Amino acid sequence: MLGIIRVITLEEEAAVQLHGELIERRFGLPVMSRCIQDQPQGVYDAETEAQSVPKIIALARELERSGCTAIGISCAADPALGEARAAVKVPVLGAGSCAAHMAMAYSSRVGVLTILTEVPPLIRSILGEAYAGMDRPDGVTTTLDLNTPAGRAGALAAAARLKARGAAAIVLACTGFATIGLAAELEEKLGVRALDPILALGAAAASAAAVPELHHRRQ
Repeated sequence: MLGIIRVITLEEEAAVQLHGELIERRFGLPVMSRCIQDQPQGVYDAETEAQSVPKIIALARELERSGCTAIGISCAADPALGEARAAVKVPVLGAGSCAAHMAMAYSSRVGVLTILTEVPPLIRSILGEAYAGMDRPDGVTTTLDLNTPAGRAGALAAAARLKARGAAAIVLACTGFATIGLAAELEEKLGVRALDPILALGAAAASAAAVPELHHRRQ
């Protein structure tokens, strides 16, 4: 069982389960999804990330007690990744770092599409010399802004700018891009490899599930 931590407070159960369902459909893994509380706009700056840390740690422990054999943090900034790994005995995966590692398998010129003013530090460190720059959709400041026609159009335009600057692969550094299914559209319209952070997390979890002894190792 993969436990998914949504770092946004969602009221509708279908919305809570969305990212987990993407993984279930693609990889056949059973998923249990939970949201942190009192963050209706999610994690989008240093302050909201700091607020999320103790909530993520508490949820990681709850999911482990509920029988999850791996835990995924559904946020491309990978908030509380190290802290959660120290708090539980099952593997903890971060959506952003999973996408960055996968991008390195496809290209030596990787751009980052984000809604933040800077690239998440862990993604930047993983990409190293392959980093081809970042861009962000105009007018988008939180993940909720992506669920609008203007937000989607802005994301497409920003990805096109990254391609023009030489990126052959693009890390989608916000899980809101997974919510709107942006990766497939970018690949079809721009001809670049787009790394969806939720599907990258699912691929890593599926790989770990194929090696049962990994479930018993502290990361």
